[in-house]
Amino acid sequence: MAITEIKRVGNSNTFHVYADGSWLGVFLDEIIVLHGIKVGAEFDDAQFKEIKKENDEKVSFELAVSYLEKYNVSEKGISDYLKKKGFEKQTIEKCKEKLREYGLLDDEKFAKNYFDSLSASKGKRAISQKLLQKGVSKEIVDELISGVDEDDEFEKALVLGEKFAKNREKTPKNKQKCLAHLVYKGYDYSVAKKVTDKVFGGDANDWL
Repeated sequence: MAITEIKRVGNSNTFHVYADGSWLGVFLDEIIVLHGIKVGAEFDDAQFKEIKKENDEKVSFELAVSYLEKYNVSEKGISDYLKKKGFEKQTIEKCKEKLREYGLLDDEKFAKNYFDSLSASKGKRAISQKLLQKGVSKEIVDELISGVDEDDEFEKALVLGEKFAKNREKTPKNKQKCLAHLVYKGYDYSVAKKVTDKVFGGDANDWL
């Protein structure tokens, strides 16, 4: 193959590289210089495949680090991001391995931070479902949830329950709505019932 065109990507240190009129990918300037990639240069397919592999590993890592500086995501989040960028599975796995080595990718830490950010507005059941959807393993989620203090869960649910009850009449219908609201927010039924009883008085099954 013969390199036919090299175009800088904006003001970055990356370039679009074309061979025989076909796009080969985005390459770092250091890879271009190191391997003598320039218009007119010729490479056999096997040789260029190895160059691209080296390049993609570097590019994917740089993109992943930049992404993690802006967003707190799980391993699945990084995989999905790099997949959308067109990287192959092998390159993505190697990138994630390097990110873990640098301490930049940690699903346990991600799960804890994610839980803390939502725990004031959602119950552990709802948050655990969201974490599973984000690709965090069930083992990590179960361990995290098992460590949640029940009294703390109750106090946070109580804040939501009192907010819901504010300016509402203490009727059986509103009491039922409060219970449903807390369950919808992801609190266990036992916690939601206890909060509803405290906020509205009596037993949460009064309307039955």
